[in-house]
Amino acid sequence: MINHVGDPLAAITELRRVVRSAGRVAVTVWPHPPPEAQSLWGEVFDAAGVDRRAVAAPTVHADRDFPRTPDGLTGLLDQAGLTDVRCAPITWAHRTDPDAWWSGPANGISKPGLVMETQPAAMITRIRAAYDELTARYRGPDGLLALPTAALLASASVR
Repeated sequence: MINHVGDPLAAITELRRVVRSAGRVAVTVWPHPPPEAQSLWGEVFDAAGVDRRAVAAPTVHADRDFPRTPDGLTGLLDQAGLTDVRCAPITWAHRTDPDAWWSGPANGISKPGLVMETQPAAMITRIRAAYDELTARYRGPDGLLALPTAALLASASVR
């Protein structure tokens, strides 16, 4: 959830405030560099020839951001006053129907969705063709995608 707030430190500080003493807080973030599932849309847009520079996606202001690394995330939890901070990457294959994975961005969801909303119909057709081509390597015999992905999972104690 820390990926989706404008002030990550304030969000963690608020979590610390509302969790009882001796409780634990756990958060996840997408790591940097992004795993295949998160970088796939950039590959699709590049293959289709989409110019993404004109799309202003929301970002965390530089003075409130932190590195999306284990050290960056543990540093954020430390800074919020939490103790016994632990962080580890977790990996899995996100299994999904190709049309379901397409439908989020095609309906304006997430940063790829912001890009798709600005494209003319002809470009959407090119994006879909690139999507079908690039996701083929992840399709199993059942037709589902198995997209390698990862997150950083951090937990800490509240004093």
